[in-house]
This record gives sequence, structure tokens and C-alpha cells, in this order.
Amino acid sequence: MVRIREQSPHCTYIVGLVILSVVLYRDVLARRLPRPPGPKGLPLVGNIFGMPQQHPWKAYKDWSDQYGSDIVSVTAFGKCTVIVNSYNAAQELFSQRSTIYSHRPEQPMVNDLVGWGSWAVGQLQYGQAWKDQRKIFKSEIETPEAKLHEFHALRAARRCLGQILDSPHEYLTHIRHMAGYASLSTAYGLDVKSHEDPLIDVIERTMYSMAVAGNFGVYLVDYIPALRYLPTWFPGAKFKRDALEWSKDVLALPRIGYDIAKQSYIQGTMKECIASHVLERIQGDEDSEDKEVTLRNVLGGFYAAGTHTTVSVILTFILAMNLYPDVQRKAQEEIEVAVGKDRLPEFDDLTPENVPYLHAVVKEALRWQPALPLAAPHATCEDDVYRGYAIPKGTTVVGNSWAMLRDESLFGPETDVFKPERFLTQDRDALDPSVPDPEMAFGFGRRLCAGRFVAFASVLISGASLLHCFDIRKAKDENGKEIVPEVEYTTGLLSFPKPFECDFKVRSEKMRLLVQELSMTPEH
Repeated sequence: MVRIREQSPHCTYIVGLVILSVVLYRDVLARRLPRPPGPKGLPLVGNIFGMPQQHPWKAYKDWSDQYGSDIVSVTAFGKCTVIVNSYNAAQELFSQRSTIYSHRPEQPMVNDLVGWGSWAVGQLQYGQAWKDQRKIFKSEIETPEAKLHEFHALRAARRCLGQILDSPHEYLTHIRHMAGYASLSTAYGLDVKSHEDPLIDVIERTMYSMAVAGNFGVYLVDYIPALRYLPTWFPGAKFKRDALEWSKDVLALPRIGYDIAKQSYIQGTMKECIASHVLERIQGDEDSEDKEVTLRNVLGGFYAAGTHTTVSVILTFILAMNLYPDVQRKAQEEIEVAVGKDRLPEFDDLTPENVPYLHAVVKEALRWQPALPLAAPHATCEDDVYRGYAIPKGTTVVGNSWAMLRDESLFGPETDVFKPERFLTQDRDALDPSVPDPEMAFGFGRRLCAGRFVAFASVLISGASLLHCFDIRKAKDENGKEIVPEVEYTTGLLSFPKPFECDFKVRSEKMRLLVQELSMTPEH
């Protein structure tokens, strides 16, 4: 989605010459081999006026079908973008050729002007700083043995139950608060006291900038980096003013939580969390200050990335339960067998062996409507040739996760339907190992999201808790008629279900009393 309105008709003669020079230079360097097929563009500007404005992942899949190729390409001002629409091609490029495809493209808007590229692991170029951050992620959350996040996710889910019991119509606020609480407590050991917590407020503001500007090419400056030097008062430079405002929160985000957590560590009052684990390990190291900066950025990235993606998946889970009551009933029956009627679910209850159908439901939520329909863009660090197509150095390469998760050759028929059975064996009593995990919802190759285990665990425990305590039903209008929610999602790097009405009915009086009792317990 390109905001052409930001290109001012008053652009200076010098800027025009710079654009023309860049385009001609790239044309001179173009290989004799063809680039992947795609819609024909105009001279010089390429496809800039033909880029999809809404839900581009759907248009990219249509292009793939139209041109008979699972990789397609477009250009803008001589700069090439390749879209990968199949899982096989994604594996061959992002995994098997990861040394070439693990970099990030130059994105002046989100990385430089807004500031995400200065610290967030997802936006860092492939190099030592990125490796240092991923090392902490790997030791603390990226392995199945790391269970710290489960403790905090369980506490957050149970707090959310009491909030929904008290005010079910505000469930969206409660879900956002639950995800923020789980991330904050896991990362920093901090307790969130209310919905007005300043750290939750700042994450809402910062992630808006990522949602708007995170996909490559949303702003013209991504194609013409020289535009970043325009003064903020220049006609058409609203993007500079937006970036200036957003950057205040983005640059502050990793410092706010860390400064509070570090103070509690010094005072000896820090609760167990990622920060406490790492600070304990690095005390006394000669380079402890540098390691603290790395830790600070890791925690900021964990909090930023984990909160909103988890919210999106849980809301998709709730939407699916609303629209597919038979799925909800089957999951509730399975949970009740595993847990009983006198207590709430624990993680030990929710193994794939105990509740395979629930695991299939969570996998289907990830597949059906991925939080990141287009994975964060990669970039080539050298020239490559793939299936006879030239992919020059510096090409932006985007994995269309949405298209891959709708691939019937991988996930069976009717991929637009929420159908957890696609992940189960024929007798439906176990997960089917022949069906791929929907991990493409978390990215590709070396840039695969480090927090995928945390996200899955959070959705698993929150979904099980909600279904065990409540029937998720359609709301009714003033005439008593059921309101059927539309399956409508926002566009942008992060995609959320558009707000929909929903009713939560507690399943029994015993469950009501149990949730109320837990709500009055201090640790919850």
C-alpha cells in the first residue's frame, strides 16, 4: 500500500534528478536474466500506481495464480520486490539459502525515521547485534524447556477471567490487558495494576506505528530514501511529522520498563523474570554494560512483538468460537475430561496427548487468519538466481504467509473455513504429524520469530480457560436477533479482527464462584 499523496508536486529539481539517476543506475545493473513475472509497470516509476491498497496478501496470491508462478515481482523506481507465495519456495530461499536471504531491506520510514531499526531484533540487520539478542531469546524462551512464560501466562489468563465475568462487553480491553500483563511480567517481573498502566499505554502507541509502516513500501520514502532528508515543513512531508511523533515512544519503549526493572533488581525486590535471569548471569562481566544494553533491547522487543501478535490470535480464537459453535463444544468437552469441573486448567492438563483437539484449534487459529499475513520483509545481500530468474542484491523479498496457510496441498480443502480437524489423524484422537505446523505464521528461515512458543502457550492457556468458564455466544440486538460477526480484518503489517460484538455466559454457578474466588486472591 503506497501513500502516493505524500509525493508533493512541488518536489525540487534536485530530488527529481536523484530519482532519475537511481532508476537509470539500477537499470544499467540489471541482469540479462528475467526477473520473476508480475504486473507490467510504467517507465521509471514501475508498479508504484498499481500496488494494492488493502490486504495486499490477497492481491499477491491472485497475481501468483494469474502468472502461473509461486514467486512474482514488482518494481518501483527501479527497486525490485519479490513476493514468495508458496511454502516450498519459501523453504528453498529463506532456509536453504539463508546466508543470502536473512537481511532486512532498507526501510527508511519504520527503521530510521520512526526508530525501530535502532534496537528491535525483528528490524536489525543480520549481524552480531542480532545474534547477541537471539542468544538471549534462545536461552530464555525459544526452547521447549523454558517454562517461565507459562507461569506468567497462566496468571494473566486467570486475571482476565475475573475481568470478563465482571464486564463481558469490554472483552477486547481485557484481552489486550491480559497480553500486556503476561509480556510485562515475563520480561521485567512487573505487575500491572490497572487498564491505565502507562507501559500498556505506550505499547499501544508504538505498535500503531509498526502496524502502519511495517510493510515495505507503505511510504514513498521506502522507495526513494533521499526523501528522508526533506525538512518536516516541506509540502508532502507529513510522513516526517508522523515519524517524529511516533519515534518519541518507539525510542523510549526499551528504556521505560528496563529502568523500573533494574531498580527493583538493585533493591532486591525483582520477581523471577527474563531480566532477573540474565542480570544474575552477567554481573561482574567486563562487558556487563554492553550486555545490559542488549538485554534492554531484547526485553523491549519481546514486550512489543509478543503483546500485539498474541492479542490478534486470541481475538481470532474468540471469533472462531463465536462462528463455529460445534468446534467450541468439542473443545469444551475435551477440556472438561482433562480438567474436571472443580478447578481451572493448568498447563500440565493441556498436553497434546490430553487435549489434541484444543491444540488443533489453536493451530487452526494461527492458520486461518495469521496476525502477520505478510512476514516481515527480507533482503538479499548478494545476487542470486532462482529457477532461472534473477534476484539481484538488495531485492526486497516478502513471504506471503497468508497464501501459504491457505494452500490446500498442505492443509487440505476448504482452507477459508475454520476446521481444526485438518490437523488431526483420521480417528481424531491425536495430532497428525503429516500436516505441517503453521509456523509460517511466525516468519521464515533464520528470522523465524523467537517468541513462537510463547505465543502458542499464551493462546493455549487463555483459550482453554475461557472455554472452560464461559460459553462464547453471539450477541443479540435490541430485537433479540443474533448478531453474526463478519470475518473482517485490518490491513497493515499486523492484522486484527475488526471489532465485533460477543457475549460471554458463565457455564455454571460453581464456575462463577471459582472465578470470583480467584479474582480475590492477591497473586491473581
